[in-house]
Amino acid sequence: MKHSFKKLSIALLSLGFVAFISSCSKDDPEPEVPQEEIGSATLTFTEVEWHGDHAHDLEDPEVVSVTFDEDGLPPVGAHLHLDAGKTYRLTLTATDFAGREGAEQEFLEESDIHQLFFLGAPEGVLDYQYADPDNKRVGVTGYLHVLKTSDSFVFNVILRHLNNGVKASITDADWNNPNYTKFSGENDLDLKVEVHVVDGDHDHDDH
Repeated sequence: MKHSFKKLSIALLSLGFVAFISSCSKDDPEPEVPQEEIGSATLTFTEVEWHGDHAHDLEDPEVVSVTFDEDGLPPVGAHLHLDAGKTYRLTLTATDFAGREGAEQEFLEESDIHQLFFLGAPEGVLDYQYADPDNKRVGVTGYLHVLKTSDSFVFNVILRHLNNGVKASITDADWNNPNYTKFSGENDLDLKVEVHVVDGDHDHDDH
């Protein structure tokens, strides 16, 4: 009788342990996919000579750039001028939380879950072509065609950290899609800076 009771006690303890483990497994939340920790980000607009479907570098190009801090904020009063009729190579570079350069390479290495969107310009003012290496189509490098002048607007660059499988539904035409949130995921970067598109004779120091 004592042996039967002992066996029963061990069996009940075992069942309780299994139930406890099962309960913990159900209650523990699934770990979230970590987002990149960015220390700073820089947008650089380098003038190029555009020939139909490709660019030539210029010896003395116009270069405009702006750097955003770890909170995604530009310097106080930042205001960029771009010239209508020109094409710029637009590049995104970034540092990590420790200030190390080259953080943008991770966006390219994980191109299947990263996508840049370029928002805010009035209709017909800008056009854009992705130009990342190996046709990865992220937006770390691309060509921004400035089609006509406009009043100042807030240029908003979004780096979307996509959920798995979402990238396949994004096309080149979505580069400025204001409904980018339909591509499920989270924003790694949300950069905003004032831009004014002027004609080529405009003095860039004249705001």
